[in-house]
Amino acid sequence: MVGDEMALCGETYAGIGADEAAISFNDFRFYVSNIQLLTAEGDAMPFQLAQDGMWQVEDVALLDFENGEAGCSEIGNAALNGEVIGMAPSGEYVGLSFDLGVPFELNHLDVTAAPSPLNIAAMWWNWQGGYKFIRVDLMTNAAENNAWNIHLGSTGCESPAGAVPPTERCARPNIATITLDEFDFENSVIVADLGALLTDVPLYENTLMPPGCMSGIDDPDCPALFPNFGLSLDDGICPDGDCSSQTLFRVSDMEA
Repeated sequence: MVGDEMALCGETYAGIGADEAAISFNDFRFYVSNIQLLTAEGDAMPFQLAQDGMWQVEDVALLDFENGEAGCSEIGNAALNGEVIGMAPSGEYVGLSFDLGVPFELNHLDVTAAPSPLNIAAMWWNWQGGYKFIRVDLMTNAAENNAWNIHLGSTGCESPAGAVPPTERCARPNIATITLDEFDFENSVIVADLGALLTDVPLYENTLMPPGCMSGIDDPDCPALFPNFGLSLDDGICPDGDCSSQTLFRVSDMEA
């Protein structure tokens, strides 16, 4: 979604970010993992993903909202996915949580040999850097320098070379744990809202190479964006473990 409108390749959306820019998008997909269902007593029960050979593997799922058309044609594909499928112990659940990202144990695979959906080159940097947890490629109506991309992933990953995976966890994991309360499993849906993610982000200001936020600690395009993921740019975690400043995800009625 972009506000109350469906996010569609080829469409333009006005009034976005600090500059109230008009945007269109060329890519919009992200990985989630570690899904937990929450009880009223505060217990968290694991949600076991179906291993479907395409969108879900182990405890990682890819959500894909680009259809390979219009501006999304260069690196996108026709297949779409807006749901996760799995099982949990029977019980009464009032909310859920999940990580926006890929766990370290799976984050530094060889993309050419990894199982789907971890085999998508457009969602991968290299062995050292791992996967792009979310990829949003935007075009704005700025007079020049009108590309603005969001590639969130772990940084500070140490290994001898880019083609060598790290053996120790990255200094800045940049994985946000999203908790959504008051979720009615019969009548609610989770909305990923690009408009809300870009709240107060100055889209008319960006560095040229590359444009937008690439997750680097010194990237001048990241400071305004990272709190909207719930993350601190300095250490790549949510302050005091609290990611509630995130604005990307919200609960909505299924009919909306």
